[in-house]
Amino acid sequence: MNSYTAGIIVIGDEILSGRTQDSNSNFIAKNLIKEGVKLEEIVVIKDNKKTIIDRVVNYSGKYSYVFTTGGIGPTHDDITSESISEAFNLEHVINEDAFNILDRYYPEGEFNESRQRMAKMPIGSELIFNPMTAAPGFRIKNVYVLPGVPEIMQIMFLELIKKIKKGKPKLVVTINTDLYESKIAIYLKEIQDKYKNSSIGSYPYFNLAAKTGGVNIVVSSWDMTSVQPVVDDIVNMIKLNGGKSSIV
Repeated sequence: MNSYTAGIIVIGDEILSGRTQDSNSNFIAKNLIKEGVKLEEIVVIKDNKKTIIDRVVNYSGKYSYVFTTGGIGPTHDDITSESISEAFNLEHVINEDAFNILDRYYPEGEFNESRQRMAKMPIGSELIFNPMTAAPGFRIKNVYVLPGVPEIMQIMFLELIKKIKKGKPKLVVTINTDLYESKIAIYLKEIQDKYKNSSIGSYPYFNLAAKTGGVNIVVSSWDMTSVQPVVDDIVNMIKLNGGKSSIV
């Protein structure tokens, strides 16, 4: 059984309004699976202090790791850091190491009051270094606080995930077939009932122009040593029903 779990909190009014598309949670999710951490939940919330506090406290208590993205920049609506400080009843202070990093990064006279806000975080935070624009994220307890800009967040996340405790990676195999979901649904259920330690997902697709379609069947497991027996049964079932299949 995989013992490491995670939740992702995406913070930002711009995500909820549709002005900005969230790609961060997708990136984190894919890498967590590869690294043996089971993602349980993703939520997108507004830039509101009470909402952030409530969600961070809730997730921190439920999951091994919590990853937040967004709201740690220099502007007035970047309130993630102070909200998380309040969530854990910690003083929100200038982190001396973060301050020095930013002070060295900006030309003389440009490290203004707004930019200095990016050095404030809960007391006792561990920095998550940012090789692109210097402004660090931070970890406090089991919460990892990251920026919202995807290019920056991704490079920071790939570094931090090397340092956390992880489990066995999830096994995942995708089978493509030209049979329709309605044709094979009952047989997939029988195979799922046979292999209870696996998960079998069915995802239909259609090409309206060519008037063709089929199903991508995703077999996955955190617990099995191999999903090949499940794959073999599905491939054989497709063949018996007159369909074609391929591993994609």
